[in-house]
Amino acid sequence: YGAGSLGTVLGAYITKNGGQVDLINRNKAHVEILNTKGAKIIGTVDMTVPVKAITPAEMEGKYDVIVLLTKQLHNKEVVTMLKDYLTEDGVIVTLQNGIPEPGIAEIIGEEHTMGCTVEWGAALVSPGVCELTSEPDSLSFHMGKMKGITDEQFNTVKEILELMCPVHEE
Repeated sequence: YGAGSLGTVLGAYITKNGGQVDLINRNKAHVEILNTKGAKIIGTVDMTVPVKAITPAEMEGKYDVIVLLTKQLHNKEVVTMLKDYLTEDGVIVTLQNGIPEPGIAEIIGEEHTMGCTVEWGAALVSPGVCELTSEPDSLSFHMGKMKGITDEQFNTVKEILELMCPVHEE
């Protein structure tokens, strides 16, 4: 959720490597280009990957994992809305700057909250086009969990993120 630069790159890698993901972004032009031309990733790689993108208004059903990539400033509003889209044991994994997990846990509970540090960079160049600014062999995540997160939930998220790059456990 919030598939701008980082989310588009992550979604492209997940999809390319066999995962299934919805890239959710409120920018209709970005969503349209992603659906018609695919996610074009330039910079330290050059690939175009067909992806599925939707706007928040098009969300339906429930998700086991929601990766949150919006600005923390909007967490209360966004997470409150997203909690209705989580499965009973679903999790929101924040890839945001800072330490947003305690605030997210206040809304959805610690048993639904995970944090992850992104150790790579990207920039949104234009709708549907993102630049990966880190070398492919240096990409990684560091991931932790709040009290109440099960090993099954943790491993599910780890497997998804590993479709892009290594995940180090905290």
